[in-house]
Amino acid sequence: MKITLLTCFIFFNIVLCFAQKRSVKLDFENKPPVKTWWKANDNVQFDLDTDQAHQKSALSKVCVKVRWDPIHADQQNTWFTDLKMDSLANPSMDSVRKEFGGNIWLSFWCNTGEGDTLWVQPLMLTRGHKGKWASTVRTPVASGKWLFIKFNLATLHYTKWGEGPEVPDLNTDLIRCFEVGLLNGNHSPKGFIEARFDDFMISNYEPFPKSAVQ
Repeated sequence: MKITLLTCFIFFNIVLCFAQKRSVKLDFENKPPVKTWWKANDNVQFDLDTDQAHQKSALSKVCVKVRWDPIHADQQNTWFTDLKMDSLANPSMDSVRKEFGGNIWLSFWCNTGEGDTLWVQPLMLTRGHKGKWASTVRTPVASGKWLFIKFNLATLHYTKWGEGPEVPDLNTDLIRCFEVGLLNGNHSPKGFIEARFDDFMISNYEPFPKSAVQ
């Protein structure tokens, strides 16, 4: 009986070890240099928004605004850029990536400008960005209210956009970078489209955040 109890105790601790919650978040509070971030075309601009009326909650001081201006009438359902989260690409994060394993969630908060429709699409890349996979799932956002969006990356289907196997394997360390592809939806008579994002996070558990104020 003692051996059985000891074995159960060891197993329980191993399970707890592997079940440890890990996450990496980009909340923009440290004001990263978003204006210098890569973008797909010169009409797309990234800016830090510090207007308290535009934040998702009273606890947030900064979010990032993406604006595509001008956008032409024939550019509907058009991919225009993506937002990158390359935190696990750094070799110093190898041990953290190992702890994530194949159970990875991508989540963030988002809203759009008045009358705008945005489609968001999870993307995954290798450390050097030569391998790239795009989810076949696209989620629409068409609200000025902050919406919480999350994806269980292991359950999605992907198409290959770069080098590597046809089907990405999250259980290996091949996937290191995570992005959100942004696509314009319906034509905007304003001639531009904009959206705000906050609290990008990758985690090895399903996130259930508190509701936003707006």
